[in-house]
Amino acid sequence: MKVAFKLAYVGTDFSGSQSQPGRRTVEGELRKGLVEKGIIGEKTKVEFSGRTDAGVHALGQVIAFVPKNDKLTEPRIINSVLPADMWVYAKAVVPDDFDPRRHAVSRTYRYLLYAPDVIERRIVTYSQLFPGTHDFTNFSSVEPNKNPVRTVKSISVTKRGDMYVIDIEADSFLWNMVRKIVTGLRLVGSNKRPAQWIEQMLKPDEYREGIPPALAAGLYLMKVEYPGVEFLEEEYSKGRAYQRMLHSFEWQYTMAEVYGEFKDAMK
Repeated sequence: MKVAFKLAYVGTDFSGSQSQPGRRTVEGELRKGLVEKGIIGEKTKVEFSGRTDAGVHALGQVIAFVPKNDKLTEPRIINSVLPADMWVYAKAVVPDDFDPRRHAVSRTYRYLLYAPDVIERRIVTYSQLFPGTHDFTNFSSVEPNKNPVRTVKSISVTKRGDMYVIDIEADSFLWNMVRKIVTGLRLVGSNKRPAQWIEQMLKPDEYREGIPPALAAGLYLMKVEYPGVEFLEEEYSKGRAYQRMLHSFEWQYTMAEVYGEFKDAMK
């Protein structure tokens, strides 16, 4: 039988999700653990719902494969051979022809943007220019022979202190699309671009401008939706992941406060 899992990872120390010779990747670490445990064979194909770049994280990446041994496909067993910065926590039995990339009906990314200089009213208002079907050439790193037209189903922007939480759902995404949309929102939100600029950027046949993608560190794949696929979460694996992250959270939060005080002292 074919099985699918929800896979989470902190992308900081990965050179992206896709295997690359000589580099630490999500696929490379995952395959290594699955083969070592005898869950898959050396040549077994492991399918992903999509690629993430170096430094980008995932909470709801979806993977699928046909195992050698069905009894070894529980999340807790798989996690026993994975590094601490990646884990599976939900499982579904899927049809043999299930393809986590082609069968996805939508994907949602979240970007956490630290931007104390941004005006909330502006970033919230202009974010609503993106939903709909557009040519995202100016808001992506378009690959050769790739159709630049995508449909954004929804976008929401919520302020959380000096942080903005930006959720974008689309049928699919182009390379760097989310990160360049975030750059665009920051530029208009901080009054560095005029109100009509985003509308111009969404008409690349009339106006072209290159903008850099926002930092990879703030982006993560939040969820991927499939019709008729029911994932069952394993509480044990979620609990273990929570305990592992708690220590990292405390350290990172403390360091953020230290950097904040040092920054203020240098004003």
